[in-house]
Amino acid sequence: MAFVSRTGIANMALSHVGAESTIENLDSDKTEEAKQCRIWYEFSRQQVLEVFNWNFARRRIGLALHGDVISEIATDPWAGVWGFRYQYPEDALIIRKIQNPNAPPGDATPYDIELSISGETKSILTNIEDAVVVYTFDLRSNELFSAMFVQAFSHLLASQIAWSLTGKRKVQTDQFVLYRSVLPAAAAINANEQVKPPPREAEWIRVRDELGSQGLGSPWSALPDADN
Repeated sequence: MAFVSRTGIANMALSHVGAESTIENLDSDKTEEAKQCRIWYEFSRQQVLEVFNWNFARRRIGLALHGDVISEIATDPWAGVWGFRYQYPEDALIIRKIQNPNAPPGDATPYDIELSISGETKSILTNIEDAVVVYTFDLRSNELFSAMFVQAFSHLLASQIAWSLTGKRKVQTDQFVLYRSVLPAAAAINANEQVKPPPREAEWIRVRDELGSQGLGSPWSALPDADN
């Protein structure tokens, strides 16, 4: 991977908007260029991380139960709706999926996100016991970023700082368009770094094939033809 520092990404963004000067240190420079980059850097980084399931920013962990336990008492608003409430990972930007540790990973697991009873934290609702979560975390280590991710990031940052530094909406718009054009290529390259298992067939097909393998025939073979 091509390592580009925070200052390096900021200078790439400045170059995109046609700035005549660069910054030496994003954290300490007092210039207006550095100030604008500091305002928008972290926000832009998180935005690009959220839009795709980047493999270098993906984590998979077992979830811890939330303190707001869902009871089976009829007066509990969630009784009969969801079986378990889990803690939302502190470093998560976005949840990608919930996995059942006792089922094939290809099976989709229903879940929902909502605030805790106190309204202070997010929680994950699902019917899976000992659930596993896959999520994009708030990655700050630039050395893990791919080259194409960095390019997309720099164009988005450029679009955020363009108006303040140039006063030109066209520059701002052009940089956002470039960000949107680079992003699919960056995502495609990242997605190619894997080989996924084939999708599982529908339940009724699996049952039919299993019965057929046991010589029992298809349970649907005895049904009358719809045309008759």
